[in-house]
Parts: sequence; C-alpha cells; structure tokens
Amino acid sequence: MKKLLLITLLASLIISCNQSPKSISSFEILGKISGYDSGMVFLKKRSAGDWIIIDSVNSKNGEFKLAGNLNSPEMLYLVFGNERMMSKLFTENSKITFYANIDSLSTPIITGSKSNDEFTQYFAEIKVFENKISDLYKQYTEAEKDGNKDLIKEIEESYEKLYDEQINFVKNYVSTHTKSFITPYVIARELSYSLEVNELDSLLNKLDKSLDSSIYVVDMKDRVSILRKVEVGKQAPDFTLNDTLGNPISLSSFKGKYLLIDFWAAWCRPCRAENPNNVILYEKYKDKGFEILGVSFDETREAWVKAIKTDGLKWAQISDLKGWKSEAGKLYGVSSIPHTVLLDKEGVIIAKNLRGEDLNEEIAKLLD
Repeated sequence: MKKLLLITLLASLIISCNQSPKSISSFEILGKISGYDSGMVFLKKRSAGDWIIIDSVNSKNGEFKLAGNLNSPEMLYLVFGNERMMSKLFTENSKITFYANIDSLSTPIITGSKSNDEFTQYFAEIKVFENKISDLYKQYTEAEKDGNKDLIKEIEESYEKLYDEQINFVKNYVSTHTKSFITPYVIARELSYSLEVNELDSLLNKLDKSLDSSIYVVDMKDRVSILRKVEVGKQAPDFTLNDTLGNPISLSSFKGKYLLIDFWAAWCRPCRAENPNNVILYEKYKDKGFEILGVSFDETREAWVKAIKTDGLKWAQISDLKGWKSEAGKLYGVSSIPHTVLLDKEGVIIAKNLRGEDLNEEIAKLLD
C-alpha cells in the first residue's frame, strides 16, 4: 500500500511539472517530505565554508516547491529546519521531484536530474570504501584504548592500502568520465586537496571543455593558480598578522634566517602532537640561524594563547583568528593542518609539509 501511494505521489509530481513548463535556464524542485508536515525547507549551497540560501519555503502537508537557476549542475542541499536535517541533491536546470522521510534523508527518491542519477551511482561505489575506512577507524579506536601497538600498526597498514585503492578508483572514474558534470565535483571532493599542483592541473586539463562553466572547475583552477605561487623554488608571498599582544609581525622580517612557517591550531590534535618535536628542533638550532613562525587557524585568542603556553612554544606566533578563513592560509593554499613551508635565508621556498624526522634531517643538512 505504501509503495502504491509513493508511486502515485511521484506520478502526480511529474504531471504537475509537465503542466507548468519553464525555461531550461532554471530548475524547479517539487518535493514531499513525510514526517515534516509543516516547517521551513531551505535550498542551500556551500561557498567558501559558508551556507548560502538559494530559496526557501514553508512546507504544507509535507509538500514544497523550490526554484532557481544554475550556470551548470551543482551539488545543493535541501535543509529541513536546520543543518542537522538535510539531503544532498545534484541539481541541474530541469524539473526535479524529491521524496523522502524525515528520518531517512540520506536515501531520498529523486527523479528529473541526470546529474543526480550519475552522482547516486558514483556515491554507491565510493561508499564501499568509506564504510571499510569507517570500520577500520572503529578498530583503531579500540586498539588505542587497549594499547595494542601491534594491532594499531596492522590497522594503519590496512588503512594505507585501502586509501590507495580508493584514490586509484577515483582517478580511474575521473579519467573515464571526462564529460560528466559530477566529475569536477568528484575531483574537488576527493582529490584536489591531496594532489600536487601538477597532477591536479593535469586532471583538469583532461576534462571536456563543456565543463569549463562548472563552479568546481573554476574553483580548482583558482586553487592551481594559488599553488603555483607557493611552489618550491618560488619567493614566499609576504604577509603580516598580529601576535598574541596585537603587535604586527611580517614574514619578510625573518629574512636572513632559515624559516619554518608552521600552520597549526590549538584544536588540531596532529598539530599539537607535532609541537614537542618543533620545540626540540627550535632549541637546537635557534642560535644557528633557524626560526619558526607559527600561524594559527584558531578563532579565539584564549584557546590559542593557552595552547602556546601549554606546549611551551617560544617562537613567534601570529593569527587573524579567522579559522579556515585565515588570510595567510588562503594565500598559501592551505587545505589541511599541520602544514609547513620551509624558506631559505632569502625567503625562497625550499620544502613543504616536512614534519618529524624528515624535518629534522632537512634542518640538520642546512645548519649542522
């Protein structure tokens, strides 16, 4: 009976779409959400870490209609009340129907968007890897609690192998779907922040020219442009931010010394785990022409200052307290932390993302 009602509902939505045709330069989403008879429905997108509202409406008897237009297919989000209740929808300029239960928003029934059909198929395949990684993470957590170092090492090796398999799957998908509008999204979501700039640029150049209007292609080409400016061998772009007391400190003021720019944050566990190594390194080489400049991705001064004191960081620390919107972070294309950039005495980039023993060996070669 429920299936019959669902089929009837979807049929009526499709008929309604056909009865009020619109230009293909716009989209219309007709939806039904069970268990949410009355409440706000928002159509949103993510842009530079912020939520942007495209359209909104108050549902009546669980039904709603949203509309807008896109330059090219794009991942949008149907949000029911707040961001804790949402559903993804790869939207294109067409007539789209949406049906879901408020308790199962991850498995909606969507028709009318070819791009969403393609994304659903891709997501089902990549989900296999994500589920396996999730299982490994649970095993890792338990092994950590038990202090089982042998099992931890085994799990880490399994993760590395699985991660490589996932990346190879994604790369193969990209190379065989060069005309699909979801491919730029896949690159942006799965690859753009882990690939070196040359490989990312190469992938983008393989895409069909019809995808040039994709917001994901535009954003990634911008990222390539930024990364080109901070490649090894390039002069490090100068910037100035305030220290914990509000005093401005510029990158260029460290010329004449080897400088490690350390992008970090108080809330970043891997960053905090790396700090003891940096403390030892700094004490050993600070009188031999080596300096560290900490650039924090924190948003509150209190947390930032507390972490500096707790970890015993004695080198210069600066921040604009904008989190991931850090101006210095954007200038250097930082997408994950910890992130390090090593400069020579003239301010030229000589290495990136060195940590632990690799960083120790590089500094020793330069200053011992």
